[in-house]
Amino acid sequence: MMKKTMIAAALTLSLLAPLSNGQAFAAAPFTDIGGSSAQSQIESLQAQGIVHGVTEKEFQPKASLSGAQGISLIVRSMQLSLAAIDFNQAPTAEGYFSKVSNTAWYADDFVIAKANGLDIPADIDPSQPLTREQFAYWLVQGLEKTGQYPLIKMYININDEADLTVAYQGTIQRALLYKLTSLDADGNFKPKAIVTREDAAAMIYEAVQFVAAHKDSETGQAPTE
Repeated sequence: MMKKTMIAAALTLSLLAPLSNGQAFAAAPFTDIGGSSAQSQIESLQAQGIVHGVTEKEFQPKASLSGAQGISLIVRSMQLSLAAIDFNQAPTAEGYFSKVSNTAWYADDFVIAKANGLDIPADIDPSQPLTREQFAYWLVQGLEKTGQYPLIKMYININDEADLTVAYQGTIQRALLYKLTSLDADGNFKPKAIVTREDAAAMIYEAVQFVAAHKDSETGQAPTE
């Protein structure tokens, strides 16, 4: 029990790591999101301490989202932890992944994600950008670790479904049903496109809102809009 408590306490430090390289910056308004389609979502997430900039003043909304940034963002926003998990031996990033160092700023987030069942491959390269389908796949898995949610059983036609990784298809359908993301005007999901930081922020915002609304409903409070 003491071991688990010590591990959990140590891992809370990882929740302060930004989306870039682990350096913490003051929450000054970002100067480069004025033209972003996700400006309001980014500002809301920044106010909650969920997203951070690449620099003190820049969020770089059009930049690609790396695996390190994406996994850290999912763990932080969904408040995943090791608190309810028992281990015979303390897990390590290097024990789970071949390319994640135990000393990396995002190492603890990867441990938390893996221990909570996110289907992250052992050979993931955290420095490489994530695709839209990868990020949505892991975000849905993270969201579903926060509770059991009602889901309308319906099929959404995705015009470029043939481009989806087969193992991701059901999860992408749920991402659309949860309204974490949407198809473009032509009905495409663009699964292999690189996810940008603003796209990821928009999806994370919807996930945070979704979880909060359902928790409010469970406690008898009116869901927030």
